[in-house]
Amino acid sequence: MTNEFITITLKDFLFNAGVVGFIKVLRYENFNLEEQEHGNTVKIPVSMLENFHENYIKTMLDTFQDETLYQSLIAQYEIFSESRPEDISREDYENYIKKLSDKLTSASYKSGYQIIQEKGDNFDVISKVKMLKDEKDIVKSMNICKELIQYMKKHRDILCMKDIIYTKINMFWQGVAFLNTSNAKKDIKECYYRDFVQPALEYLERKNKGLLQCIQCGNPINTSIGRGMSWLNDVGIDIARKRSHFWNFNPDTYICPICALVYSCVPLGFTIVGPEAIFINNNESIHELVAEKNIFERGGDKYTTSNQLYYSVLYSFIDDATQEQTKEIQNIQIIRRISIDMETGKYIFNTLSKPLLEILKACRINFRNLLNWTFKDKDNYINVYQEVIDNFFSGRNQYALVHTILQKVFTENLKAPYLKDILQIQRRRMRRFYSEEGGSGVMYITQKEFNAAYNEGMRIREQYAKMIFEAKGGKDEKDKDSKINESLRSFVYPLLLSLKTKDKAKFNDTMFRFYVGRSESIPKILVEMQLSDEKFQMLGYTFVAGLQGKSLDSGKDIENNEINEEVD
Repeated sequence: MTNEFITITLKDFLFNAGVVGFIKVLRYENFNLEEQEHGNTVKIPVSMLENFHENYIKTMLDTFQDETLYQSLIAQYEIFSESRPEDISREDYENYIKKLSDKLTSASYKSGYQIIQEKGDNFDVISKVKMLKDEKDIVKSMNICKELIQYMKKHRDILCMKDIIYTKINMFWQGVAFLNTSNAKKDIKECYYRDFVQPALEYLERKNKGLLQCIQCGNPINTSIGRGMSWLNDVGIDIARKRSHFWNFNPDTYICPICALVYSCVPLGFTIVGPEAIFINNNESIHELVAEKNIFERGGDKYTTSNQLYYSVLYSFIDDATQEQTKEIQNIQIIRRISIDMETGKYIFNTLSKPLLEILKACRINFRNLLNWTFKDKDNYINVYQEVIDNFFSGRNQYALVHTILQKVFTENLKAPYLKDILQIQRRRMRRFYSEEGGSGVMYITQKEFNAAYNEGMRIREQYAKMIFEAKGGKDEKDKDSKINESLRSFVYPLLLSLKTKDKAKFNDTMFRFYVGRSESIPKILVEMQLSDEKFQMLGYTFVAGLQGKSLDSGKDIENNEINEEVD
C-alpha cells in the first residue's frame, strides 16, 4: 500500500462481493478497471476515496430505487394523476392512500424528517397526512398527494435511502454508520463518511500503523484503528463483549479501515431480488466477478423485478452465462442471502461444478419449460422449477416429485405436459455422474431406451382412448381424458407403489397380469429395466409418464448438446 494507490486482492465470497460493489461505486470517478485490474488484484488511486461517501449514496439510489416502496408510491401517484377523477377506482385509491399514509408516518421516515428539518425544510408531513386521511373529495385529496409526492421527490437522497437502508443494506450489515440506532436522526451521508471513509483516509496518512495485522489483507493495524467484524451479519463475533473467545482474552481478529470500506459495499455486489439476494463468486479474476454482475445488470427487469421468483432469476442467469461463455466452463460458487424474518437471515451456498454446469447447459430448454409450471398439492402450491432445481443442486433424484405429479394426473386429472422434461433432466444427470464415478453400463439409460419406455406408455393410453371412443359409439367426449385416467387407475396405482418402494417383484406381477390379460408379450424395454435399481425407477416412471399421453415437444431434447452421450 502506498499514498497514491491501494491494492485490493480477492479473498472470501463476502469480501469479493464487497470488491464488486466497491468498483461499482468508483464508476462515478470514471475508474477504468481494465487499466488497474491484474487477475485477482486491483489498484485504486487514493484520490478516488475523497468523494466515496457521495458516490456510495448515488450508487445505492441508482441501483435500488426502482425496487423500493418509495418509488412504487410515486409511480402509482403518477398513474392516478394522469387519469380523470371519475375513472379512478375508489377502492384502489383508498388502498393507495393507506399505503402512502402508513409509509409517511413510519418510524424510519419520521427520523428522516428531522434530518430534513436540520437542512432548513420545515414542511409538516404529519399534518398533511392527517388532512389526506380526512379528505373525502378525490380532487382535493389528489392535490394533497401532489404536495407530499413533491416533498418525497425533493428529498429522495434521504427518504428513498431510508427504504434502501432498511430493506437492502441491513440484509448484510448493521449497528454502524446510519444503521447505528443512535444515528437514525443524523445525516446519512455524514454517518457513512465518519464511520467508513474518514477512517480509511486517516489510516492511509498514518506512518505508524501498528503491530497487529488485518486478517483480510495482512496490512499493519493496531486496536485503535482496527475494527471487528461483528457488524457484518452472521460473520465474526463481538470483540468488545465476547473476549473469552480469544486466546488469553486478547482479540486479534481485526480488519483495517480499507477492508471495512470494501465490506460496506457488499450490498452492491449482490443482486437483490425481493427478500433474497444472490452473488456469483466466479473468483477466477476481478474481471470475471464484475462480468458476472454485469450479466444481471444488462438483464434489467428480467433479473431485478421483485415479484419474480429467485429460481427464475437464477435460471435466467445460468442460461445467459452458459451461452455467453466462450471458454471452458469452470466451477462457479453461488451464494444466496435469504431473510428468515425481519431481523435474521442466513447464507446458503451452492457450488456449480463443471459437470453440473455442463448438464445445465445441455438441459437448458428442459429447465426453461418448467419455469411457469405450478400446481396445488393439498394447501400448498408447488413451483415445479423450484423443486427440480433444488433437487438438482442438492444431488437428490426427481422421483418423489414425479411420483406426486403422476398421482395427481390419474386422480385429479392434473395436466402435466412437461413431466417428460423432468425425467430427461434426471436421466442426463444420472448418465454424467455414474460415468464419472465409474458406474457400470447397466446404470446408463440411453435416449433410445427412454423413448422406448415412454412410447410404450403412450401406446397403451392410445389403445384405451380407442376402446372408450368405440364404446361411446364413435362420439368424442369432452371428458375423454378423465375417462381414460379413470380406466387406467387400477393399473397405474400398483405400478407407482412398486416404483416408490423399489419392489421389482410387485411391478413384474402387475405387468404380467396386464399384458397377459391383453394377450400381449411384455415389451423388451420393460424387462431389461430390471437390471438395476437405477434403470428400474428411471424407466418405470418414464413408462407411467407415457401413460398420461403425448407431452409437448421440448426442443427434441436437444440431443446434440448431450454431454457424454453415445450415439443410440
